[in-house]
Amino acid sequence: MLEAFRAIAAGIGTTATLTLSSFLLGAILAIPVALARVSPAPALRAVAGAYIQISRGVPPIVWLFVIYFGLSQFQLRFSSMSAATTGLSLISAGYIAEIYRAGLNAIPSGQHEAAQALSLPKGAAFTHVTVPQAIVAVVPLSVAYLIGLLKDSAVASVIGAQDITAMALAASKRSPDAMLVFILAGAVYLIISLPIASFGRWAGNQVAARWAVRA
Repeated sequence: MLEAFRAIAAGIGTTATLTLSSFLLGAILAIPVALARVSPAPALRAVAGAYIQISRGVPPIVWLFVIYFGLSQFQLRFSSMSAATTGLSLISAGYIAEIYRAGLNAIPSGQHEAAQALSLPKGAAFTHVTVPQAIVAVVPLSVAYLIGLLKDSAVASVIGAQDITAMALAASKRSPDAMLVFILAGAVYLIISLPIASFGRWAGNQVAARWAVRA
């Protein structure tokens, strides 16, 4: 059992790197997508909406196969980690863009009217009124998605990434009790997820205490 746990633990670094890098890249890519999604221009809304539907509608394993195996036909070759990071980042951008949009839509209309009444420029109103209040809704939803992304990152094992799942699979082939190995792998994912969830609750409370608008 100890040997299996050590083998599984060897994949924690890869899982953490893949999850965090995909989340951060997705969070950055999601900004223009979300802004386009709430744009007054119908064409921009349509393009952003199509991207969100495609990125979320296609299974993650298909994205990874297309990037890792499919693009190699066009001389675009990715390592297992880079292909997994690219695929999961594209997927994350779609989900996080919707989180951003939910945050923007959660702002009471009176806040926009108050900014106009104060004659704030649009840029200043967005920076000092819209963004801080949108963060109140975005933080807890983003942390919840991060936990989901941690679990979804297991799909990277199918293209050779040496993450927790891949290490568990290798350990199960050497162990007389494969069931126990995968139970241990599940426990490792759970152990990682719990502190993230706790941080999310704490961060959400801190942000809400600072920027939430109360009636």
